Amino acid sequence: MVKKISRADVARMAGVSESTVSRALNDSPRISADVKERVRNTAAHLGYVPNRQAALLARNKTFRLGLVVKTYKNFSPFTRAYFPRLLDGVLVRAEERGYSVNVVMDKAGDEFKDLSLLVRSKEVDGLIFSVTPLHDDRFEELKAQSIPFVLVNNRVEGHHCINCDPEGGMRDAFSHARGLGHRYIGYVAGDTDYFDGLERLRIFKKLSREYGVRHTIIEGNFSKTGGRKAAEDLLGRRNPPSLIMCASDRSALGILDYCRFVGFDVPGRVSIIGFDNLGPARDTVPGLTTIHHPVTRMGGAATDMLVDLLEGRPVERNGTVETGFIIRESTGRPMDGEGPKG
Repeated sequence: MVKKISRADVARMAGVSESTVSRALNDSPRISADVKERVRNTAAHLGYVPNRQAALLARNKTFRLGLVVKTYKNFSPFTRAYFPRLLDGVLVRAEERGYSVNVVMDKAGDEFKDLSLLVRSKEVDGLIFSVTPLHDDRFEELKAQSIPFVLVNNRVEGHHCINCDPEGGMRDAFSHARGLGHRYIGYVAGDTDYFDGLERLRIFKKLSREYGVRHTIIEGNFSKTGGRKAAEDLLGRRNPPSLIMCASDRSALGILDYCRFVGFDVPGRVSIIGFDNLGPARDTVPGLTTIHHPVTRMGGAATDMLVDLLEGRPVERNGTVETGFIIRESTGRPMDGEGPKG
């Protein structure tokens, strides 16, 4: 009968304690890299396979993360391109870090779930919030109970957050617009109860000043319906903007819908720039020029942040991922022919 290799055997051969073997194989930050390597090499040489369930019980961990998804009354969130892209980033990175992922809807009926109970009852070890407003009482409640969590696309003082930096992509968008000859731009804002809506509006105003562009801002809410209403307002004016920039691709797609309905050529009559670069931006006709929102990378970054929190590693409170800019067919020179001078 072949003797089963135990943790004690690995400890004896590696010259360390049994607790050090456990910590080394679980990548504890309290163990040096040299000791980790020696323990792992010894375990591999002996053919030691740790009992994962025993390890989980000993560490009082599930190795599961909860991705908290906003509940909508009229549609499933995963019919929107944002959530699958975010989930891709979370799943892939969690797998690499040795964790699995539970998708958690944030409401049951009209009531928010007790998310702290998921952690306290050991269903998950920590939470990643996908979409949250700036002001949400749950954040302070979770913090008071020492529940580990990370916010994506939000920034709230005193909490761990992952965001994109809209300025890089938006700056490229302004440079592109000015290079084509656009001097008057309409902007369809996002919902300013949310950090990304507020931040994108702030950057738009800043860059309008820097590039010397006249602008009109229409209040929006990231939706196609909001985009259609904004287009009717902006393009029905006596002197309409030659380009409309949006805080989301969905708003931009609403403008495209309106232009098709009334027979306005894009980009002949008006140019359009979105924000997100999710699947529909590429698939629509004309293809949507847009700011690239790195949602999948943000999902991975949020997962790294949460796992590092769970495993006791030092973590910066605010992580940022850069945006980019994608030029497609929805932008061109303005109809009045005021192209670049030179």
